[in-house]
Amino acid sequence: MRIILFDIDCLRPDHLRCYGYGRPTSPTIDWVAERGVRFTRYCCADSPCLPSRMGFMSGRFGARNGVTSNIGAGARFHIRHTAYRGPEPDNEMLMRQLRRAGCDPISFSNFADRHCAMWFMCGWSEFHTINLKGGGEDAAEVNEKVLRWLKDNATRENYLLHINYWDTHRPYRMDASWADRFKDHPVAQPWPDEEAIQRHQSIDAPFTARRQFKDNVSPYPLMPGAVRNRAEFEHMITGYDASIAYVDHHMKRVLDELDRQGVLDDAAVIITSDHGDAFGEHGVYSDHVCADECIHNIPLIVRWPGLTPPESHCDSMIYNIDLSATLCDLLGAPIPADWDGRSFKENLAGRTGLERGYLVWGHGLYTVQRAVRTRDRLMIRSDDRMTYRMEPVELYDMENDRYQTRNLRDEEPQTVERCDHLLNEWLQEQREKPHPIPDPMVLTLQERSAERSRRRG
Repeated sequence: MRIILFDIDCLRPDHLRCYGYGRPTSPTIDWVAERGVRFTRYCCADSPCLPSRMGFMSGRFGARNGVTSNIGAGARFHIRHTAYRGPEPDNEMLMRQLRRAGCDPISFSNFADRHCAMWFMCGWSEFHTINLKGGGEDAAEVNEKVLRWLKDNATRENYLLHINYWDTHRPYRMDASWADRFKDHPVAQPWPDEEAIQRHQSIDAPFTARRQFKDNVSPYPLMPGAVRNRAEFEHMITGYDASIAYVDHHMKRVLDELDRQGVLDDAAVIITSDHGDAFGEHGVYSDHVCADECIHNIPLIVRWPGLTPPESHCDSMIYNIDLSATLCDLLGAPIPADWDGRSFKENLAGRTGLERGYLVWGHGLYTVQRAVRTRDRLMIRSDDRMTYRMEPVELYDMENDRYQTRNLRDEEPQTVERCDHLLNEWLQEQREKPHPIPDPMVLTLQERSAERSRRRG
C-alpha cells in the first residue's frame, strides 16, 4: 500500500471549495474529495502546532502525553520507555507501530527543527528535513526534495509519505500574483463587518486587528499592515486564500508525478492539518490563540482505494488522535492499549462507526483554555486569558453563530452546567487511566504565576 499524507499547516476547511467555499482555492484538494470521503467534524484534541502533532504521533490526549503548549511546562513529552528499546508496547509512537506492521513511514518536514521536537522524528524509516528554515521554507522547496525522492521511489511498495507544507501559516510569503485568480470572486464572508472590526481596534494583544506588524507596515504584499477596516480584512483573506491555492498547486505536482509513474490510482491520499486560524473570531486575525471552533475544526479528506465511497462525507465527531488508531487498523498494526485514539475505519467505508458523544479541546500556548464541543454547543473555560477579550466562561450556539459572537452563558445556565459535568467527567477519566501525569495545563498556570511574581518582585 502506498499512502500520501499531506499535512498542511493552519488550514481551515471552510476555505476549501469541497467544504462549500465560493472561491476557487483548492482544485487539487477538491479532486481528491470527489474520489473519497470528507469529514466535517474532525477536530484536533489540542492546539496549536506542537500539541496537535504530538496527539497524532502519540495517539494520546495532551493531558496524558504532557504536551498542551508549544513552550515551557506544557511542552514536556511524557512517555514510558523500555531501556534501550524505545517506548513500551502499550504506548508506542505511531510511526514505530506502522513500521512494525511492514509500512515504511517517510517524512519531508522541518517541523522537528522548528519546535526542537526531536520526538517527532521517532520511528520514521526516513526523515528528510527540507533545509534550515524551520517552517520558513515554501512549497516549491519542499517539492524539490519530495519529487526527487518520488522519481526514484514512487513505485516502491508499502510506504507512507508524509509531506508537510507551511505556506498557509502566517505570514503569506508567496508572490502576490497568486491572488489574481480571485479578482472575479469577491470575499463573500459577511463577518466581521465594519462595526465588528472597529470594536476589535480596542483589543491590545498579539495578532489582533492593530497588532499585526510593527508600525502597521507589512513586508508581505499579501498581508495588510493592520486590520483597520473591512477592505484590509478582505486583503488578509485574499492572502490566505492565495496561500491555499499555492499549496494546492504543489500538491498537484506530487499527484502528477505519482500518475506519471502509474501508481496514483492505487495510492491512498490523506489531506489534513494541525489546526486552523482565526479571522476575526474573538478579535484575532490570522493566528491561533485559543480553543475556538475555527482553530480546532480541521479538514480531513481520505481517498482509500477499495474502501472509501466517492463524493461521500462523514459528520461524526472525531479527534485527530483517532486517525492514528485508524491507520494502525487499516494497516494491520495493533492499536496500543494506552492510546486514547479509536479507529474510524468503518466511517471511511460509509458505515456507522466511531461517533464520540462530545469532544474536549485544549489550548495552552497563549490563552489557557479547555472547551467542550457537543453537536450544537461550544463551551470554553479560560484559566488564563492574557490580554484577549474573552470571558471566563463562554457558551455558543454553533449551529446559528459560527463566528462565536454571542455568549449564551447567562441564558443557558443548564447547558453550562451539563458541559461542566462533561469536562469534569473527562478530566477524571484521564486521571484514572494507567500512568497518570500532572495536568500540563495546571503546570503551565503555575509557571505563569511564578513568572508574573518574579516580574513584580
